[in-house]
Amino acid sequence: MNKILTAIYACSLLTLGACKKDFLVTTPSDKVSGNNFWQTDKDANSGVNAVYNDLQNNDIFGLYVYNDGLTPSAYIWDDGGTGFGPIAKGNMNPFTTAPANKFKALYNGIYRANLALEKLPGVKMDPAINHRLIAEVSFLRALFYYQLTDFFGDVPLITKIIPLNGALPGKETRANLLAFIIKEASAAADSLPKSYSAAMTGHATQGAALTLKAKAQLLAKQYPEAAATCQTISGLGYDLYTDYRNMFISTSAENNVEVIFDIQYLAPGLGQGSLLDKRLSTRSSFSSGWSNVYASVNLVKNYEMKNGKAITDPASGYDAANPYNGRDPRLDYTVVRPGATWKGIPYEKLRLDNFATFTGYLTRKYVLEVDGFGAGDSPLNFIIFRYADVLLMLAEAENEAAGPDGTVYAAINKVRARKGVDMPPIPAGKSKDEMRDIIRHERMIEFAMEGTYYSDIRRWGIATQLMNGLIVTNIAGQQIDKINFVDAFNLWPIPQAEIDLNSNLVQNPNYVK
Repeated sequence: MNKILTAIYACSLLTLGACKKDFLVTTPSDKVSGNNFWQTDKDANSGVNAVYNDLQNNDIFGLYVYNDGLTPSAYIWDDGGTGFGPIAKGNMNPFTTAPANKFKALYNGIYRANLALEKLPGVKMDPAINHRLIAEVSFLRALFYYQLTDFFGDVPLITKIIPLNGALPGKETRANLLAFIIKEASAAADSLPKSYSAAMTGHATQGAALTLKAKAQLLAKQYPEAAATCQTISGLGYDLYTDYRNMFISTSAENNVEVIFDIQYLAPGLGQGSLLDKRLSTRSSFSSGWSNVYASVNLVKNYEMKNGKAITDPASGYDAANPYNGRDPRLDYTVVRPGATWKGIPYEKLRLDNFATFTGYLTRKYVLEVDGFGAGDSPLNFIIFRYADVLLMLAEAENEAAGPDGTVYAAINKVRARKGVDMPPIPAGKSKDEMRDIIRHERMIEFAMEGTYYSDIRRWGIATQLMNGLIVTNIAGQQIDKINFVDAFNLWPIPQAEIDLNSNLVQNPNYVK
């Protein structure tokens, strides 16, 4: 595949050393080129797979969990060369690596999608399959644009291949970008199936397109519309998986009834594995992990007692001498803490020094708890959309649109009542403001160490309140950092290198060179 892509996207770099002019315009018969690709159904599928391949990029979804390290839920000290460290500490600027890499990676994906959408209509193949592939690519392009506007706000909207030396556009507003995403996702949903055969697992479905649509509607504050979209998704047959823990640490739970869209990683040794096991697991003698992102003391304190009460409630039964007893089971399904085990190894026997964890906690999610594969080559899929997200989006949208009615309670309580979690329902009689806080807390806990909470707190407009001046401590209560977060950081800076290339680009507010 890499050879094919290299040929497709670098076909203009033909060697000019031949002496005959007609040689320069001869289509090679033994290689893939822009002239002989996009001819057959095999070409079409390979080209579309190339767009899917961008999802694995570290700067798109490959290391998406790092986003939690930009929230009160986790801490990043050593970012493993990703550029997240300066963002986590409040030192972001137009030259910071992570924004530059993300911006470039997403537009590379959009370029591939635009190329596919221009070429697919001319491919000689089954019209029904061709129509579906166009819908899949349209969904992926919309997903890339959602990531762009989520992180950067206003960005250029490019829907066609721009010729070499062609004029580059300026920014489009976030409102117009979201309208584009909603329109594209809606059209894709109309052309995509509800499900595929096992051989097609991982391709975008109607549910994936509608979930993206709901997220865009929620970001646009179109609450009644978002609630309606989530209700439609609820009728597609998804449900909550009955084993929350294994959903994130075992390949046996992959592609379950809760998964709406994920990244399909391949078996070890094929060069298509996930890096998360290497990036998140302990740097002990039992593993070659890097432990770049650590669950925070703040996150652990936010897990309720099994009776649904906060640990700060005198009636909760919380025992400071046994702080992990009787807690929400999702704590142990997400975090490796004192008294727990990891890969059967007691916490106390893991090498827990300043190169293993600064907070005293390790991340359990997305670290495959079996042996037999090399570090950084995990076959464990990464879930982008799952049904619990749809339920909590439904609760949020309905609460904002109509207040805490029965739909809101039913959605959030279904998440809490998942088998194996079995948390008590939210008591009746909550006000709209009270329910808003409850939903936000539930999202923090349900999606801890999955990377989504960073987008949530910026969407809610509370990131500065939560992050600026945040004192990061370890489990002994010792301060290890203090976070600087100003309002400007709610949007990432447009990379200075991109502004230098495109005079029509304007920097986001309050960033300077």
